[in-house]
Amino acid sequence: MPKSIKNGAINEEGVLYMTQEEARTVFSGLGPTAFDPTSVKNHTLDVQYGALEEQILDIYLPESGKGPFPVMFYVHGGGWTMGSKTLAFLSGVIGLIDHGYAVISVDYRLAPQTTFPEFLFDVKTAVRWARANADLYGFDPDRFSMAGDSAGGHITLMMGFTADRPEYAGYVYGWPDASDGLQAICDMYGPSILDEPLEQFYKESGIPRLSRQVPGKPSAFETAFGTSNANLLRLISPISLVHKDIPPVLILHGVKDGVVPYQHSTLLDMRIKEVCDENRSELILYENRNHADSGFNTKENSETLAKFFNRYLK
Repeated sequence: MPKSIKNGAINEEGVLYMTQEEARTVFSGLGPTAFDPTSVKNHTLDVQYGALEEQILDIYLPESGKGPFPVMFYVHGGGWTMGSKTLAFLSGVIGLIDHGYAVISVDYRLAPQTTFPEFLFDVKTAVRWARANADLYGFDPDRFSMAGDSAGGHITLMMGFTADRPEYAGYVYGWPDASDGLQAICDMYGPSILDEPLEQFYKESGIPRLSRQVPGKPSAFETAFGTSNANLLRLISPISLVHKDIPPVLILHGVKDGVVPYQHSTLLDMRIKEVCDENRSELILYENRNHADSGFNTKENSETLAKFFNRYLK
């Protein structure tokens, strides 16, 4: 396989790959970050939202003000295989409590112990639980939003694009009479095109990819979704599920993303505008950010989310 060096990266059949040193630097910043839930004064932890003991969530409420509060659910990343409601990029969204939001961080079952659609069923159940128990916790059931990063971004998009569809609901886990609909969502660098080879996007952009697919080893998509069949993956790709009634979408992505090509977000934004209207989606590209960049785990990121969600929930 022909290889060459270009701009410090390995050039292999038209795709740039990060050097080992570059990859180590990026990998050191990837993965979940521990969050101390007790750092938020008003918290309620490990609330069971569904029929399974693994289906638990944490609730963070504003220190002042009186409910009912608008709600922002947070769905953590981790390639559908790792992370948790506190081992996550929660610092990048918890600032919503300073804007009068209740923040709910959701645990969902992970691959390979389970596969799609079970983790989507989990998050759907969490939203239904919150709506059914809104009076008890001071939530406003008519003002629900969600944000997710990486794999959590994919789940968030699926949540927004399949609202109240029984085949995606997982009603067996509880609260079948409540809606899982959301009034606005934010996808942070989540994969939206599961059926297209990643290599083609990196060839087009010249952005170095983090790592190669190891021959014989299942890809992240295969592990999470139980298939490598492009036709099946297309059916569970958010870009294939865009319709005219989806909620408003904020999309955040780093151009230098070596894990999920930024074109996933640019093409999704184009598709939403085509099917819906120019105002249904907002895309923010960060020129110097990679995947799961620390810039997404900051108070400034919370401010970006609050500015968007306030348009639809305040």
